Amino acid sequence: MEKPILKAIIVDDEQKARNVLHMLLHENCPQVEILQQCSNIPEAVAAINKLSPDVVFLDVDMPGYSGLQILDFFNEVNFKIIFVSAFSEYALHAFRISAVDFLLKPIDIDHLVEAVEKVGHVKATETYNKQLGLIRDSYNRKPLSHVAVSTADTIEFIKIDDIMLLRADRAYTHIVLSNGTTIIASKYMKEFEDMLAGNGNFFRSHRSYIVNLKMVLRYNKAEGGSIEMQNGNEVPLSKDLKEEFVSRFQ
Repeated sequence: MEKPILKAIIVDDEQKARNVLHMLLHENCPQVEILQQCSNIPEAVAAINKLSPDVVFLDVDMPGYSGLQILDFFNEVNFKIIFVSAFSEYALHAFRISAVDFLLKPIDIDHLVEAVEKVGHVKATETYNKQLGLIRDSYNRKPLSHVAVSTADTIEFIKIDDIMLLRADRAYTHIVLSNGTTIIASKYMKEFEDMLAGNGNFFRSHRSYIVNLKMVLRYNKAEGGSIEMQNGNEVPLSKDLKEEFVSRFQ
């Protein structure tokens, strides 16, 4: 059974990069039909409006408009985007907050095939548009109000101010919310620590815990020291972090 055709547009300011991606798609993803190659965002917007692609392979770091600014030209994105770029550290962090696909240059063929396969099964939705919005805000260094968390069955959009604490559990992170709900995310806690790095309300009190300082009830000095949260949870406080923790409240 033949795979359905995916209509695609490639957007990259470097012609060599466009040609390489075109070749890789032709050789490894026969279900992808390249409708057009574009060298900048205005050209890409015109092509998208005219050709209605299923997927756009989009470079992020381009002169003039960045790749993410393509979102400013559409009230709702009804095509999937696979971001392709040699990401800076901050840009990579922006994409970690969501489940949107990206390919790191030089492109790994297995990752390319996997991303294309996913596009063939999932359409752009309201949830997908929210994910893109989170990426844009993070990439533009706007304060994050929400974070997208992938669970086994859903993608949860969590208000950052509602997070009481995070607890590491090997390759998972338990996110405890102020309403008593616990969400288990399939990400290392270090990724959440990076996401929250610009938010002064969060403090890593221990190798396994991050707490929201606005929801700390008291600091217990006895038995080595611990933090009591508003929900009654006791969180350990590492000895070498006691001084810094106390100073955050002064």
